[in-house]
Amino acid sequence: MSFVFEAKSALFDALKAAVPAGVQCTWAETGKADRRQQVWMGATTEDDMAVTALRQGPRKPTAVTAFVDVHALVVQPGSPMAAERSVYVLREAIADACRAVPAGVVVGLLDVRPESSETETAESTDGVFAALTVRVRIRGRVT
Repeated sequence: MSFVFEAKSALFDALKAAVPAGVQCTWAETGKADRRQQVWMGATTEDDMAVTALRQGPRKPTAVTAFVDVHALVVQPGSPMAAERSVYVLREAIADACRAVPAGVVVGLLDVRPESSETETAESTDGVFAALTVRVRIRGRVT
């Protein structure tokens, strides 16, 4: 459904503007750990598509709920606390990007908001890393 793609694209544009300078922001995971801070769009799930009204014709008004996983990774030498602190800065940038997506930018878009987040911190041979996944909910109504 193009509604979900257009909403995800609007979120990506807002995300590029919201992340701090020096953070690589990409549509998909690059598979390279050459950046110290990265943010990318992950899986998209169209969770619920329910007809909201009955009317004549083949196209019915439909409420759409989709989820987009936004991932962030911070790699740095030093303390795990510093890495996790940095990833929480990125979490706030993702939340700011969600708030920055105006409802009228995509026809039928109701709201874009962070639904949940998960953070993991570990040490590796490259240094300390903190990984973040924010599940963003996209809601709209399409015809």
